[in-house]
Amino acid sequence: MELYIPIIGLAVAVFVLVFLVLRTRVHALIAMLIAASIAGISGGLSAVQTVDTITKGFGSTLGSIGIVIGLGVMMGRVLEVSGAAEQIAYSFIKWLGKKREEWALAITGYIVSIPIFVDSAFVILYPLVKALAKKGQRNLLTLGVALAGGLIITHHAVPPTPGPLGVAGIFGVDIGAMMLAGLTLAVPCVVGIVLYARWLGKKYPDFQPAMEDEAPQDLRAAHDNYLAEKGAKALPG
Repeated sequence: MELYIPIIGLAVAVFVLVFLVLRTRVHALIAMLIAASIAGISGGLSAVQTVDTITKGFGSTLGSIGIVIGLGVMMGRVLEVSGAAEQIAYSFIKWLGKKREEWALAITGYIVSIPIFVDSAFVILYPLVKALAKKGQRNLLTLGVALAGGLIITHHAVPPTPGPLGVAGIFGVDIGAMMLAGLTLAVPCVVGIVLYARWLGKKYPDFQPAMEDEAPQDLRAAHDNYLAEKGAKALPG
């Protein structure tokens, strides 16, 4: 029975981590510390040993990937503030043409999410999705899922995002090799996401923004107008 206690403890720790992150307002860092403590104590470590192990593990992981994460955050911020992320999207949309906007958005997400955190990138590019849906009368669900899928895939597979970097640091994997492998493996996933997004558009055809009787706008103008309208809205309270 003693052999199974660490395994059961690990399963409980994973469950607690997932529950705290998904179902409560506990910060992810606190949730990870709680889960790590459960796993350590159930594995036979004392409270002091558990804290010491967590501290050493955190320090060694941060020491091996901290600089790369910092530089990645800086690069992502430059792309975010300079408008380069939107420009990448505009270029792919122009290159691929009409009725292929979901491919353009998925490819944009595939590229942009490498240096920019996925949540920030989605916030930056979602107004473009809304403008595309209004101007081209495309399904908003299709475009949104294609963008989100492209963002999520590379964010979770390609350094310098923290997750892949952490895995590389723990297992001693060469970061360059992991980037190449992640980029390669992400390609079929992006294709699958786009096909799934198209299927969702056919299954739920009503996900379209309300069309107003107004003169057609250039895509960039529609995007800028949407941002202006959003910024002009008063905050609650």
